[in-house]
Amino acid sequence: MSIRSVAALSVVALLAACAASTQLVTNDKPSEVVKAKSFKAYREVLLIPPKEDPRHIVPRVASDIEALGFHVRVVDPAKPLEASQGTAFVIGPGWLLTCAHVMGDQKEATITLAGKRLIADVVKADEKADLALLKLREPLPEGAQPLAFRAAAKPAAMGEEVSTIGYPLSRILGNSARMTRGLLSATAGLRDDDKQLQVSAEIQPGNSGGPLLDRDGNVIGVVNKTINPSAVARATGGALPQNINFAIKAVPVLDFVKGADAGAFAALAYDRSGAIESASKGVAKIQAGVVGADSERSDKMVVRLTYVSQLDVWYRFRSFVLQAFDYETQEPLFAAGQGRDNMVSNEDVVIRDTMAQFKKAVSAR
Repeated sequence: MSIRSVAALSVVALLAACAASTQLVTNDKPSEVVKAKSFKAYREVLLIPPKEDPRHIVPRVASDIEALGFHVRVVDPAKPLEASQGTAFVIGPGWLLTCAHVMGDQKEATITLAGKRLIADVVKADEKADLALLKLREPLPEGAQPLAFRAAAKPAAMGEEVSTIGYPLSRILGNSARMTRGLLSATAGLRDDDKQLQVSAEIQPGNSGGPLLDRDGNVIGVVNKTINPSAVARATGGALPQNINFAIKAVPVLDFVKGADAGAFAALAYDRSGAIESASKGVAKIQAGVVGADSERSDKMVVRLTYVSQLDVWYRFRSFVLQAFDYETQEPLFAAGQGRDNMVSNEDVVIRDTMAQFKKAVSAR
């Protein structure tokens, strides 16, 4: 269950405890990011409808929110609000590598490299190898440069210093590359997989597809996964793993590139000394699909609509809730609506009163 759905359930419970039919519940402990915003800063509302809308309520709610001055976009409740995001890195003029799971079933990607927003096409993706080769539609922007691989004659060794670099938690941390150092914990991966490396360098969501670098800045692997803490806790009776992360070894990576495109393989560079200082010039933020430049705007509010309708003498709501979130931080802003059955009310009254509460909330600051 997602954070949003848990929050929605708790808000319904709070609203149900109120004496009146409709109520407004606000987040009285907002983060500093949200505190710094005024509701006037929100221009767009992403409206998440219920999976089913038997009473055709969604168009009316969208229209009522637009009447308050917002641009409303109704989104698919079955799809994530934003594109899958990870890290890619340049391996040659116009060529990039990332993980296949970052791309999903998308055949295009939005690349942010050297401050430029570019589009790339997937040349080949291999789900089993968890690798994808991409080709930019435009030349490399000024300032970007390919990363070099370490030659196969110098295999990775347990205990050596390694670094990850990429775009972890970019929504929170921002769009600057982040580097983390650690050690090569093992030259085999999960269940002694000989195509993987285990590293102690911390990785976060968004690191997938980024390079694993040796102390000179040469690529010795591609970061692709971390161990599942919940699964380990269940298997061990509660123990939580610490810094157990994995990367695909360079040899299977190079084999993949060779099989994907001869030109990309011929463009690879090897054993470049002193490249760690300039590694950020070769990494890119990657988002699956073609993503508009406004996808990272901080002026968006997410509003989730949930309701349960019932027919007696007339249609009424057993519950009707609009819950608002800040898009950037995903934290709750407020919830308005009816959390308990009211046998003497009807749908029109509840919608009208809920929108009045919604208007009160967005006018508060």
